[in-house]
Amino acid sequence: MSFTEITKVLGRHTWWPNGSPDGAQPRPDLRTSAITADDGVRLHVEVQEASEARVTVVFCHGFLLNSTSWHVQRDALDGRARAVLWDLRGHGRSGWGDPPNATIDQLGRDLYSVLQATARKGPVVLVGHSMGGMAILGLAEAHPELFGERIAGVLLAATSSGGLSSVTIGLPERTARVLHRMVPVTLGTLRHQARLVDAARRPLGGMSFLLTRSYLFGARVSKEVAEVTTRLMASVPIEVIADFYKELITYDKRAALPALGRVPVLVMVGDRDLITPVRHAEDLVAEIPGAELAVIPGAGHLMTLERAGDVNRHLWALLRRATGVEPPAEPTVVNGQEPAPHLRPERKPLLGRRAPRREKGRRKS
Repeated sequence: MSFTEITKVLGRHTWWPNGSPDGAQPRPDLRTSAITADDGVRLHVEVQEASEARVTVVFCHGFLLNSTSWHVQRDALDGRARAVLWDLRGHGRSGWGDPPNATIDQLGRDLYSVLQATARKGPVVLVGHSMGGMAILGLAEAHPELFGERIAGVLLAATSSGGLSSVTIGLPERTARVLHRMVPVTLGTLRHQARLVDAARRPLGGMSFLLTRSYLFGARVSKEVAEVTTRLMASVPIEVIADFYKELITYDKRAALPALGRVPVLVMVGDRDLITPVRHAEDLVAEIPGAELAVIPGAGHLMTLERAGDVNRHLWALLRRATGVEPPAEPTVVNGQEPAPHLRPERKPLLGRRAPRREKGRRKS
């Protein structure tokens, strides 16, 4: 599948900030609805039905994205599983609430509401990227009984259980500490002028992407994937960014990890992820009994867009292991990465292997 076709897939059957790129009509097997969270916020949900499927896969997207970012994976299921995609609160077509409840605990409760509304029967596999993975941890803390009973497997991509305030994003440690202090203050100031700031961000989306792409991707990506990323990031209001950012640098969900060990768990990370580095994935695997680690050479944080083909491959491996569902004979290979001659040597991948156990009492970063 070409890079241009990736954009078409992402724009198909769903809300798109500036309209669908290919003008495609909704598919008959796709239905959309709005469900109500426990605090009254309306959450946008899409369900792609599969008449013969017994398994439901629920996709939870990352910070500054929306359910659009999972459409390549949704289409790759090819009718072998039902697919549920939802927009996290404040993202896409979901509501925000007043006052906002921008916490990982609330995202866990939101995910529980989605499950209750869309996946009451049959085994469920949860797939989370970044903050979507954190929503799964929030669910595990609040409802550990679901894992092994209703939930049959979990894939956590570019996810952390906490300690993000110590991440240097490739900067010198002293510079990173200053940045972590400045960002919440700056976002708080911008939040007070939200309407003006959001109006200015949209036409400057391309510049924002140029400033952030080295932190989002492990390699140079195609123009189409860059455009997708820019549109998604520009669509999230500054107040949502500011309120969730405060939560992301303080939350801690390590206590929820043992509950996930009741089911097969795959932790996936790019070896060039600067936002949730490899060591955070290793910490997850060390604390989740039986979890496996897959390190994707050359991939950055937004692997669902940059390395969609690799994500599909690992998703199918988990589905087979957790539920027995088999992939299509010739699964579609999709990646948004362009070769870049300046890339540093790739780390040897750890595919299907457990990370070394850490010593008890060692402080997690």
